[in-house]
Amino acid sequence: MTSLNFSKIYYTKDALNFPLSKKIIRRFADAKLVAVDSPRSLCFRAQKEPQTVSECKKNLFLTTRREGFIEKCPGTKGHLCCNYFVTKNILGCPMDCSYCYLQAYLNIKATTIFVNENDFFAEFEKAAQKALRIGSGEFSDSLIFDEIVDQNKTLIEICSKSPSLLELKTKSANIRKLLNLNHRGKTVIAWSINPQKIIETEERKTSSVYERATAAQAAVEAGYPVAFHFDPIIHFKNWEKEYKKTVDAIFPKIPPGKIAWVSIGALRFYPSLKPIVRERFPRSKILLGEFIRGDDGKFRYLKSIRTEMFKKISGFIRKFGSDIKIYLCMESAPVWRKTFGRTPEKIKNLDLIFR
Repeated sequence: MTSLNFSKIYYTKDALNFPLSKKIIRRFADAKLVAVDSPRSLCFRAQKEPQTVSECKKNLFLTTRREGFIEKCPGTKGHLCCNYFVTKNILGCPMDCSYCYLQAYLNIKATTIFVNENDFFAEFEKAAQKALRIGSGEFSDSLIFDEIVDQNKTLIEICSKSPSLLELKTKSANIRKLLNLNHRGKTVIAWSINPQKIIETEERKTSSVYERATAAQAAVEAGYPVAFHFDPIIHFKNWEKEYKKTVDAIFPKIPPGKIAWVSIGALRFYPSLKPIVRERFPRSKILLGEFIRGDDGKFRYLKSIRTEMFKKISGFIRKFGSDIKIYLCMESAPVWRKTFGRTPEKIKNLDLIFR
């Protein structure tokens, strides 16, 4: 994984005097500072300007917001929801995955960091009193900014004293600053997982499978529960062999009792992502699969392909622990039944997540 480097830092005047802004500007002293009146001046249409998406990853935008730092994951129409809540303190990711929905979802020409972090912490602490499962890896990688923004320490401390669970989801191996914290088992460090072949072709600027597995092992040694997200699973030649190899590289290193959960989800995307992938990743083969457009408007692999992959990969995982909690991400009840024989509310240990 490459180190962070930014060529421009945009900012609104109300953000400039916050300590976090000053810290970031000092850290990237060579970046050009550009004042903007409002976020609107940085808006663009990713579908019409796909190359601008590449520029977004080289820029930061420092600004503020009053509220709206925590929201419920919207799920998707006609699919079962795992009642997940997500943070929105950072929007955007310097990592560069071909399938990332943020390429078509975010419309600001930079990764946005809301620098009034005390307002974020206050809203997070209020939400954490409600026994939620809160994740910070939906709109950015949870750990990639840890050396600079350093907010995870506070979030971990808040959750250590609350009924909620915090999930830090990442493709990074950057866990150094987390290892000596008093988390009390209330923070789950989670890794998005794909075969090394996919990482090399579709997940640029991310850590290798070996690095992610080694980091997970270190997290377990520091007392953290860990999780793994095989999402998005990508269908390609020899996929079964490659995913088995990946499972076999990770799960022998992790005691089953330290695995909080494993999610499995197949590649899915809105049509708006297609032109961006074609322009930015001309060698990518992720668009070549057999897809059908679902009720939610997203393209997905045929149901028969999805269920075959789900069954095979969950079977590989179960060999390392029959009680490992495995759930499907954004899938319908019929797919759940074809994969596991039942829906989640009838599966031991998943009923609490999907209630």
